[in-house]
Amino acid sequence: MMRVRALAPILTLSLWQRVGSFTTVASTTSSIFVSRAALATPPSCSIGSDDSFIDSDIAEDDGGRVPTKEEQAAIDDAISNTYLPDDLPKEPSEELSQRNDNSELFELLLEFANLVKIQDPVDLNEDIDFSKYDPEKCMYHYVKPIRLIDNLGLSYYKLKLHLAPSLKMNIDTCDMPKERYTEILGKLVLPLNMMKASSPVDCFMENAPAFCAPVAGNDEVSVCNLDYLTKYQVKRGSLRYGGKALVKGGEIIEISGYQRSDPEFDEKLNIFLSSFGVHVVLVHHALMGHLAIYQKYMMRLTSKRSEAYQNLWMENKSAGFLLKALTPRATNSVNWRIQNLIGPHKSLIGRATSFTKYSIMHLNRDKYNEFYHMEPDAVVEEIGSKGSMDWNLACQTAWMAAQRCVNIICRDIRAREELKDTDLRDLAMLLWTGTFYHGFVGDFQLDNVIKGNLPFLATGNKHRQTLAYGTLSTVIGATTSQRTMDMNTLGKFFSTEEDREAWKEYHQVLAACAKISGIKGFSYDDTVYNAIDFET
Repeated sequence: MMRVRALAPILTLSLWQRVGSFTTVASTTSSIFVSRAALATPPSCSIGSDDSFIDSDIAEDDGGRVPTKEEQAAIDDAISNTYLPDDLPKEPSEELSQRNDNSELFELLLEFANLVKIQDPVDLNEDIDFSKYDPEKCMYHYVKPIRLIDNLGLSYYKLKLHLAPSLKMNIDTCDMPKERYTEILGKLVLPLNMMKASSPVDCFMENAPAFCAPVAGNDEVSVCNLDYLTKYQVKRGSLRYGGKALVKGGEIIEISGYQRSDPEFDEKLNIFLSSFGVHVVLVHHALMGHLAIYQKYMMRLTSKRSEAYQNLWMENKSAGFLLKALTPRATNSVNWRIQNLIGPHKSLIGRATSFTKYSIMHLNRDKYNEFYHMEPDAVVEEIGSKGSMDWNLACQTAWMAAQRCVNIICRDIRAREELKDTDLRDLAMLLWTGTFYHGFVGDFQLDNVIKGNLPFLATGNKHRQTLAYGTLSTVIGATTSQRTMDMNTLGKFFSTEEDREAWKEYHQVLAACAKISGIKGFSYDDTVYNAIDFET
């Protein structure tokens, strides 16, 4: 029997056989990695001369540009609603914080990378995962995972991340060795189609069609405005994110009013490129793609719905199969655990950025609320309008095709009273987000995250992919890597020829939209939704 697998970086049961205390579990898991060559930092690479590293959560002294009382109250409320172990210490131990090496953190990061390779099987012949319950406390809107292992895994790793020392950027300053990537990624199955940029500038320019909109009255110039990020505090030793880039003739000609000939240009450019990394990975991929859009519509379709509604999907083969394929339980579990990627308390991306634990939650909350309250047409228009006319056309065309595909496959239930007027539109939004949008902003960008071409730290210096930063960025990439299913294989499961043709046509439109977008190397020839994969 063919089964479908969903990404689920969970703990193996062996880690919990002696779960009586955090210390016991920590010692058990640490022993797995002690012998790995990847833990050994080359002696010549131990200490560097760069003293501009970010190694604390102390906010910058910025002359009072801090959150308002109302904003701080909202941030505190958001943090209080994260899922945390009950006994989470307020601060990591002083002993660990003062150690001048990265070995403890590297060990934990490698543990994360290895867990991501564990796949959790989901059988499409099982019932659709409807839920009657939502969590009492959570970072965002979720159906609470029904499996104990999901909650234990989130608690355990949130605690380990919180207790681990900060990444020290003034040591391990040699260039990231190529073999180090292989050691960390191991046999992780990576997307077939990834952008391979040569530098952060090259990465931005390759992505420009999706993020640079034409300037009114001047078709030769486009703009990418990231000044919304200047609102958020950064750690001491950093510079505030933000910047507005003007692009003409395939190059950046101006950053926030500074020309290439100005002495301030390089610093402004470097800050902008780090801001672009945050914009793509944290805001567009994690917050928008996974949470504010996908998780929202998955919950609308599967949480707290009537028994008659549930039976409607279960009794219709093609429609039920499509819903099952787009709402596997593991997708909710991945999004549940995304708190360890972007949340407060020293999350993975929190460690890599210059934001404080309060400001990363401030940003998370602002952008999540902005996009959570948008309806599908507005989401597609917002994403499309921020890029070129070709990119906008690609977004709109893929969105219309997703709606057509869903309407054909669900034609037998379309008029049923058990459905809300928005249900099929919401399902189309899952299809568009999981294929067109996530395929670009997630899978296609993965190599850029791993190799540091979407850098996060905002120091004003040109990014260097050191052993220290490269280890963290590779693990971040690994934990966001999603195995992707083959569209041709999926199409065979629909029950009628008309349904199979509708799916094939949608696949063809996706491939055409990738070419329309104007983004070099972007393709939908083989892959689709980010969280499941067929295994024969």
